[in-house]
Amino acid sequence: MQQLINKVLDFLKWPIAFLMVLLLLPAFKTDVLILQEGLNRLVLAWFFLPMLVVIVAWFMVSGFYGSFLSIFEHEATHMLFAVLTFHSPKNIEINQGVGGSFSFKGRGNWLIALAPYFFPTFAVLVMMGSFFYDWLKEPLPNQYWAVFGVMTGYHIASTLLEIHPKQTDFKVAGYLFSLLFLPGANLISYGILFSFACYGPKGIGYFLHTLLQQTLIFIRIFI
Repeated sequence: MQQLINKVLDFLKWPIAFLMVLLLLPAFKTDVLILQEGLNRLVLAWFFLPMLVVIVAWFMVSGFYGSFLSIFEHEATHMLFAVLTFHSPKNIEINQGVGGSFSFKGRGNWLIALAPYFFPTFAVLVMMGSFFYDWLKEPLPNQYWAVFGVMTGYHIASTLLEIHPKQTDFKVAGYLFSLLFLPGANLISYGILFSFACYGPKGIGYFLHTLLQQTLIFIRIFI
């Protein structure tokens, strides 16, 4: 199964790269539209203010970047996508202030290498918590959105600092592919987070529907 998934990902690698390039402008416009639509929602204060505070603090307070938490989340995301693509984890190391490493059985793939740079693991875990509230048939409290904002801001700040030319993960996936894939992937990722903050769980479907509409509008310009 591992070899089959790796072959499929190899086959889809460049089509996915060019798809991300195609979706770049539609995804950006979709993000802007969703933010505009949600400006009057009270939840945005609970979501965006904590998010902005974390981003500012991350760049102004020494010690945040390179902390145990940021390194752990980075390596844990590698591990998550390794497991999802049937690679058995071998070892994970975290050296605070220095960095970390994760090893697994198998040759790996570009998805494992690039996952931490577009997939907000902690924020997704918080999103999954909404299903617990739904099961209890209770509304999501303001404190939930504050935690979600903190996790989103954390991912934005940490990712901005982690993206640089010396990243070995980019070498593994390929520098050109990383350049083509990551901008669009991040716009889609953050668009889903923002749409979830504005509309709750149904916002994920709303984002994808709006993205499809904007993509069709974009394609018609060239037809």
